[in-house]
Formats: sequence, structure tokens, C-alpha cells
Amino acid sequence: MSNDRDLTKNMQAELKRNGVVASMKDYETRKAHLIDINDGFSNPLDFIPDFIMIDLLKEYEFSFSYKNMDEFADGVLGYKHGTVQLMRKIAKHFFVFNSDSKEFELDGDFKDYSSTQLERMAKWSKQDLLNAEINPSMTVNEIDAKVRENGLKNSIRVTDDEDRVLKAYRIADDTVKNKIKELLKIH
Repeated sequence: MSNDRDLTKNMQAELKRNGVVASMKDYETRKAHLIDINDGFSNPLDFIPDFIMIDLLKEYEFSFSYKNMDEFADGVLGYKHGTVQLMRKIAKHFFVFNSDSKEFELDGDFKDYSSTQLERMAKWSKQDLLNAEINPSMTVNEIDAKVRENGLKNSIRVTDDEDRVLKAYRIADDTVKNKIKELLKIH
């Protein structure tokens, strides 16, 4: 699974490919919507679509009163750093770009899960979660156990030598990777 920085870059690249850019009007609309739904009873998942776009597009830079996303979230919503990190974590793992609406939305495979479940599930890849055949009625501990159990069935042991080869392959340039693929007859 990609690290958080790679996930953010991928999300920003998706916006760029689809011609989505920041605007002051969009910033004000999103900020107003976040303030409107910030009644203390809203599901954190309701905040994430606007939050993602403000965070990814760096729209807060248009508003000179906030230096970064933590300041924005604290000033506008009263959310501290931990909540900001939680929303980012869920967004990066479970939200996908809809090219029709030009917005990020919760992946359909995970729509019925709570924000608490999604936060805990973010340590697993989407494919691991889908392969484990979990469901929203399970507790987070049951989900963890099911994914771990499923992963053990599918895992293979890698020797230290094989691990060193894999690490070297990861940092090799495309020419070296192509030569290895030719040798192994992988196309």
C-alpha cells in the first residue's frame, strides 16, 4: 500500500487530470457548508468531501487568516490536529474521485461503514478488506481478526535474500526492471 504522501499526490494528480482548480468562490462555498453542518451531531464522513477539496487544492491559501489545514479546521470547525489527521486518513484510503461530479466520494464498497470502522480499517488495503469478506455489522476487532486470518491464508514466506532482491527492485530504474522482467518472462 502507498504511503500517505503518495496517496495525496495521487489525489492531487486526479484533480489536475480532470481540470479541477481552486477558486475563491468554491473555497467560500465549501467553508460555509462545513460551518453549516458543524452542529456537533454530524457524521465526520459528511465533512470529508469539502475537507478533502480544501486540503488538496490548498484553497485556504486564498483566505489570509489560515496558514495551514490544521489552523483552518481549528478556526472554522473547532477541530484539533487529531481530527484533521483522522479525516485525512479516511479520505486517502476510502474516498475515490467521481469524474462526473468532479468530487471525491466514499467508495461504494465502504458506504455502510462508520467513520470509526473506516479509521481502523485504513491500516489494511482495500483489496485485503474485500478479500476478507467483512461487513458493516462487524465490530472493528472482528474486522481486524477476519482480515488478518484471510491474509495468513494467502501469505507466502520470503527469505532474507528474496527480501533484499525485492527491495533492490523497488528502487531500480525502469531499464533494470525491464531486464528483470525479460529474464523472468513477465510481460
